[in-house]
Amino acid sequence: MKATKTIHVDAKPEQVLSFLLDSTATPRGMTMEFVHESPDVVGSSYEWTFKMLGIPRKGVTVFTDYVPGERMEFRNFGAMEGTSTVTVEPDSGGSKVTHEMDSRIAVPLISRFLDPVMQKVWEKNIEWAKHEIEKQEKVGKTTS
Repeated sequence: MKATKTIHVDAKPEQVLSFLLDSTATPRGMTMEFVHESPDVVGSSYEWTFKMLGIPRKGVTVFTDYVPGERMEFRNFGAMEGTSTVTVEPDSGGSKVTHEMDSRIAVPLISRFLDPVMQKVWEKNIEWAKHEIEKQEKVGKTTS
């Protein structure tokens, strides 16, 4: 499945990427745990688990590129294989966030039939992240 989605988030680019790098910030039904944490992000990896159609799926994500406040790229291995790039740029007091994904569920023969399910979950997770980032931004503004 290849997909691109661009959204506006009411938070600074650094806050968006910081949230996306936080292994504790996961949508319901998904867990992530750092396996290796690199000081410059590149080379950091974490294991993840989620359920699809009631079946637990596991894998590993490795960060392959990171430019603070601008971009992060990662590669997935395991139940979902492929690459993702998230670019962030300032936009009207917030951020323009573009997520490009080229991934597939690693289930031979039926993976193409799962693409529509995967795309819906992916889009739902992007909206969840937007909501959570903006909620943190709002809380930060009221406490400062």
